[in-house]
Amino acid sequence: MPAVPCCCDGVGGPQLVAAWHLLAPGGRVQSVGWTSGEPAVFPPYATVGPARSLTSFVIEGDAGAELAVLAGLVAEGTLAVETGWLGAWERFAEAAEALRGRRVTGKAVLEVRRSAPAT
Repeated sequence: MPAVPCCCDGVGGPQLVAAWHLLAPGGRVQSVGWTSGEPAVFPPYATVGPARSLTSFVIEGDAGAELAVLAGLVAEGTLAVETGWLGAWERFAEAAEALRGRRVTGKAVLEVRRSAPAT
């Protein structure tokens, strides 16, 4: 598999370690979750070599700067966002169940429609 400049991991554990090994020199991994609940065990010297970075994302207070970084990576094409489920906001329970059941590859996107103005 070719080296990648950037990736986003929401699983943690062994998948985070695998993402680290996919990075090109100067690449970065953005850790946004830890659904695996497993430890990320890096082999000896795995972090020695060409400069790469691993940063975490936690929503605490104002997340504007962190979200701007992620949005910028998507806009420049270095971070791909895969949509695995798309539906109306009213189908929230269905989307949540699909995510909990790990039947969605990628993100679940809920469409929020503006209601018609009152007359």
